[in-house]
Amino acid sequence: MKKQESFVSVVLVIKNNFNILTSYIKELSDDLNQSYSDYEIVIIDQSSTDETSANIDNLLTEYKSIRYILLSSEVTEDVAVAAGYENAIGDFVVNLDIQRDPVSLVNQLVTLCKQGNDIVLGVTKQPTTAMYNIIRPYVKRILRSIGYDFPRDFSGSMCLSRRTVNAVTESGRFYHKLYVRIAKTGYKSIDFKYDSKVVSNKKDIVTGIKEALHFTIFNSTKPLRWMSTLGVVGSLLAFVFAVYSIIVNIFTNNVTQGWTTLVLFSSVLFALLFTMLAFFGEYLARLLNDRSEHRSYSVVYEKNSNVMLDENRFNVLYDSESDDLNIVKTGRNK
Repeated sequence: MKKQESFVSVVLVIKNNFNILTSYIKELSDDLNQSYSDYEIVIIDQSSTDETSANIDNLLTEYKSIRYILLSSEVTEDVAVAAGYENAIGDFVVNLDIQRDPVSLVNQLVTLCKQGNDIVLGVTKQPTTAMYNIIRPYVKRILRSIGYDFPRDFSGSMCLSRRTVNAVTESGRFYHKLYVRIAKTGYKSIDFKYDSKVVSNKKDIVTGIKEALHFTIFNSTKPLRWMSTLGVVGSLLAFVFAVYSIIVNIFTNNVTQGWTTLVLFSSVLFALLFTMLAFFGEYLARLLNDRSEHRSYSVVYEKNSNVMLDENRFNVLYDSESDDLNIVKTGRNK
């Protein structure tokens, strides 16, 4: 089978997974070596505490085109994936989960990406709890309002064209905003359904709320507007209650009347106040993070494979123009 000329980067985010990393790299390398003339495997290590960093040299001397990047501390999933995309140099960049995704997924995603789809999203069936299914439609509306429009069963694995990667990473601080920025590029996107190797843990209501807050707070100022609106509504209710208190004092001499209403209403107002303060605190923290000079992740060191793909291959053109079809840009000139 003739190898494809496209340069494919595969990003693997690991955390104490060396027991399955070796076999996965072997299978992945064999598959990539048969399919592509140029490829790289970018391993993002979330500061593993197992034998990964001590034994990674064995993989680098045996397998071709591996780049191992060790982060100084564990970060959130979107930041780790963003670190992989920022360091990848391929025409098409795919990220996989070594515990869940088959290696054959790379060729399937890249094939769809070459057909003019700049974004190919992996979709696999994920078990959910009953409460998660109840709140999911409402959470989806909130996420859509900030531009996050990924499919419900999005697995986290995807393939991006080079221009999509550039559009997402060229604007500086994008790490926590990775998925929303991908959705907002406006490039053509398609879903790809596949079967996972393992069944994921059930998504529950706590996980759903955490993800929704993470995406919302880091990607939009709309919650701040919602809290402001809530504050206005609370002020109006307080004014109505003040009018009610005046009317009660005019038409009755019973001082205790309305005391229960006062207590309940004061409680509601305090709840609104503290909810607003919580969101203000989140946004103040976000502003402080955005104004700080430190990056969202730090690299301890990077190691590369000692084995080259093809030492006799040169990236040299002898003519300034060529009639050959540019496979990388196929379908993207519209």
